[in-house]
Amino acid sequence: MPLTLKAHLRLQTSSWLRTARLPWLFTSIGEAGFCKATESLLESSLEELMSMKMPTREKRTPSWAEFLRKPGRHETSINICRKYSGAFWKGGTTGSKGRKTQSWEGSSRSQPQAKGKIYVQSQGIATTPNAAFNWNTFLRRSEINQSADNLHIFLLICGLRQVKDPLYLVDAFSEWHQEEPSVYLVIAGPEVDPVFTREVKAKVRRAAGVRLIGEMPQEDLHAVVKNCFAVVNSSVSEGMSAAILEAMDLEVPVLARNIPGNAAVVKHEVTGLLFSNPQEFVHLAKRLLSDPALEKEIVVNGREYVRMYHSWQVERDTYQQLIRKLEGSTED
Repeated sequence: MPLTLKAHLRLQTSSWLRTARLPWLFTSIGEAGFCKATESLLESSLEELMSMKMPTREKRTPSWAEFLRKPGRHETSINICRKYSGAFWKGGTTGSKGRKTQSWEGSSRSQPQAKGKIYVQSQGIATTPNAAFNWNTFLRRSEINQSADNLHIFLLICGLRQVKDPLYLVDAFSEWHQEEPSVYLVIAGPEVDPVFTREVKAKVRRAAGVRLIGEMPQEDLHAVVKNCFAVVNSSVSEGMSAAILEAMDLEVPVLARNIPGNAAVVKHEVTGLLFSNPQEFVHLAKRLLSDPALEKEIVVNGREYVRMYHSWQVERDTYQQLIRKLEGSTED
């Protein structure tokens, strides 16, 4: 099993659930959402989960529809929840034309008792940029001492850990910056792996045109996304990158490493640009800078894609409907 899957497969039950004594099983799989091992693991556990005997529900239980009324109360990539009736749902992904990138039809065939109990719901996206955010102040704090009018900021949003590969583009970008001083790569995110963080900081200190900033409040980060020229993803593995979808929602172009997780939501030259190596990234970034028509097309298509397939309102409504259905089934 890949290390990323081991690291991000975790069984968790919140204190709220434990207090309520509700028999929900909540499994979250992050970066390894597209590993075949993930799907086979979930399929193999499906029969066991559905055969579990669940205790009788206590009378005074808070409404689950209330608990999940607001977006963001559940983790994304893959969510599998089970209640008394044995129903499941999955927060899945949808490809650039609405295709489901992780099929559960096989699960239904191999586990006939699961038919009609599996639902696919794509991750919903909501962006809230801070209207009071000062872009010029941000640039000064990032030690970028140029006029904002002449700058092109490429923003890489990631926690500092190896699976995100934040150093993948540093050398190539630094060389490009020396040719074109108006381009900067800004890496933004929390220091997840202390050892790897030291390596990243040491590398960035020596790299011209590359800046490293720490974790930011979400509203401020959305404001940075809205002001930058493009959002970059250089991960080795992704489930479904919220940063990519948020950039699309904020009408900012996306350049993403060509891996299955990214290619599922970014269609090359339609909703973004996909690169397979640092040199190709620089080539595509230069092309994006010199082709306003391409930039506009990508932005329009990306925004429409998120609106159609990643609406947070649709995600919320789907979860509420499923919860009401499950609650109703326990009263029968």
